[in-house]
Amino acid sequence: MARKGVVLIIALMVMAVILVLIGAYFSSLFTEKRVVDNERFVLQALGLAEAGLNHAQSELRERIRIDLVRMINKEKEGKVFNSYVTKEEEEEKKKEKKKKKKEEEEEGENNSLGFLRDFAYATGDTQFTVSGDEATLVLSSLNLDTAIQGNYTAKIIVKANGAPTNPQNDVFVFPYSYMIESQGSITQTIPATQKTVRLLQGSFTITVRRDTFAKFALFTNQHRTPTGTIVWFTANTNFTGPLHSNDRFSFANNPSSRFTEKVTQHLTTARFYNNGWPRNLNADSNPPYDVPSFRAGFNRGVNRINLPASVTQQDLKTQATGGQDDKHWSSGIYLPNQGNNLVGGIYIKGDADNLTMGVDGSRPVYTTTQGENTKRITIDYGNLQDPNDDKTIVTDVSGTGGTSAGTYNGIPEGIDKEGIIIYANGGINNFSGTVQSDTNITVSSDSDIVINNHILYQSYSPGSPPDAIGYNNLLGILTWNGNVRIGQSAPDDLNIHGVVMTAGHNGIFTVDNYQSGSPRGTVTLLGGVITDFYGPFGTFRGTTPLSGYGRNFVYDARMLQGLSPPYFPYMTYFTSFDDGLDNKLIWQDKGI
Repeated sequence: MARKGVVLIIALMVMAVILVLIGAYFSSLFTEKRVVDNERFVLQALGLAEAGLNHAQSELRERIRIDLVRMINKEKEGKVFNSYVTKEEEEEKKKEKKKKKKEEEEEGENNSLGFLRDFAYATGDTQFTVSGDEATLVLSSLNLDTAIQGNYTAKIIVKANGAPTNPQNDVFVFPYSYMIESQGSITQTIPATQKTVRLLQGSFTITVRRDTFAKFALFTNQHRTPTGTIVWFTANTNFTGPLHSNDRFSFANNPSSRFTEKVTQHLTTARFYNNGWPRNLNADSNPPYDVPSFRAGFNRGVNRINLPASVTQQDLKTQATGGQDDKHWSSGIYLPNQGNNLVGGIYIKGDADNLTMGVDGSRPVYTTTQGENTKRITIDYGNLQDPNDDKTIVTDVSGTGGTSAGTYNGIPEGIDKEGIIIYANGGINNFSGTVQSDTNITVSSDSDIVINNHILYQSYSPGSPPDAIGYNNLLGILTWNGNVRIGQSAPDDLNIHGVVMTAGHNGIFTVDNYQSGSPRGTVTLLGGVITDFYGPFGTFRGTTPLSGYGRNFVYDARMLQGLSPPYFPYMTYFTSFDDGLDNKLIWQDKGI
C-alpha cells in the first residue's frame, strides 16, 4: 500500500508539472496572440491614419484648384481681393483706439486666412474655421468599404506664411504654410487602438489675377471668315489645349480633328459637314460622316467671353512711348529715354518693313527697318540679379530716323517693366526670328503683322508635340486693327512659338493665298490664337488637302500656370494659380 501511495504521489506531481507546463504554454500562446493582435490593430490604425492624410491632401488640392478658382471666377472687381491685403477702414478705427505699442505690433496684420475661408469651399461644404493665426478644416472618415472596424479624423491646419501682397495692379499673392494631422482609430478594441501621424513643412502660394486670353489654344469671337465663309476642322487639324468660341465650331470628316483639352462654345449646336450637306446638331459628332475626338469633352451653351477687355491699344502705345507725345516725331525707330535712361519700349513710327529677332551669345538682338532707317538693338542683361546693370546698345545701321546710336541704361520694357514691348503704329511687313532664353516680349502693331519665316524660342523642348515647360522665354504677337498673316515666302512646315492675338473687329490669323498652289505642310504653333473671326489656312476636298497649311496648334501649358506675354489683354473676370501644393512633405509619427 505504501508503494502504491508513493506512485500516486509521483503521478500527481508529474501531472501537476504537466499542467503547469501546459498552462505556461497556453499563456504564452495567448500573450503572443495579444501581441500579434495589438500589432495588427496598430498597423490598421496607422493605415487608417495614412488614409486620412491622403484624404486631406486631396481635399486641400480640390479646394484650392477647383472650388477656390470657381469662386474667384465670379469676381470682376479687384477691390474684392484688395480688402484681404489691406486693412479695412473699420479695423483701422478700432486700432486707433488701442495703445500705440499695440498698433505697431498689429501694423503688419492681414487677412490671408479670411481669404481662404471665404473662397476655398464649394456650395454646401464646410468652410475653414479661422481662430487666431490658424485656419483649420476637420475631415471625417470616408466609407472605406473594408471589414476593418475603425475610422479616421484628419485636420488641415493652415497659417499665413508672410503678408499677402499686391505686386501689380489686379495681381494679389497669398502665401501659406500648412500641416496635416490624422488619427486612425480601431474601434474593435476597448479602449480603441489609435495612431496619429502628421505631414509637416508644407507651403503653397495662391496668386489671384485677371484671367488672360493667353490661356486659350484657340479663341474665336465668330468662327468663320469675315466674309462669312465656314472654316472646317478636319483630320488635318490638331489642337493641344483649351478652345472656346462665342459662335459654333464646324467639323468635317471621319476621322476628323483631335482635341486634347476641353472645347467650349456659346451656341448649343455645332456644325457638321455631313458628306457635303451641312447640318447643325446639339451633339459631339455626326456619325458615320463627322467624328471629331474630344479627350476632355465638348461643352455647348456656355457663357460668352467679351473680346477685348482690360488692356487697350493706347495702353500699349503709352508703354512703348514711355508716356511721351509722338505727334511731332518723324517716321523712325525710337527708344524713348530721359537723359541716358530708357523709360519706354521700342516704338516704330510708321510701317516696320522688317523686324527680326536674334541672339548674340546670351544677348537678344532686334533688327528693324522703317523706311530708310535700320537699327540693331542689342540688350545686355548684365547681372540678372541687378536690373540696374542692364544696358541697351543701339547701332544705327543706316539712316538717322529716331533714337541715335549709343548705349543706354535699362532695357526697353515699358513704364511698368512687365517685359520687352515693341510697338509699331503701322504694320510689320516681315517678322521672324528667335526669342532669347530669358526674354518675355510682346510685338504689337496697329495694322497687319506678316510672318515670313520661323519664329522660335531659343530654349524649348523640341519633341512631338514641342513644349516650353520649365523655360523662361515667352512671345506675344498682337495686332489691334489688322490681321496676323503667314506670307507667301514662308517655308513649308512652318514653326511659330508664341501667343497670337488679333484684337480688332474682323481680325484673323490666316495664310496669304491659302487657296492657291500645292499643300505646304503644317503650321506648328506652340502657344495660342485669339481672334475675332477664324482665318483660313488651306483648302481640302473630302479628306485630301489641296492647298495651304494644315494646323498643328500645341498649347503652351505655362499659360495655365499664370504666365502671359507682357502687356497682353486680360479678361473681365479673375482666376487663380497655386504653386507648391505638389511638393513632398515630411512624414512624422506622433504616436498614440
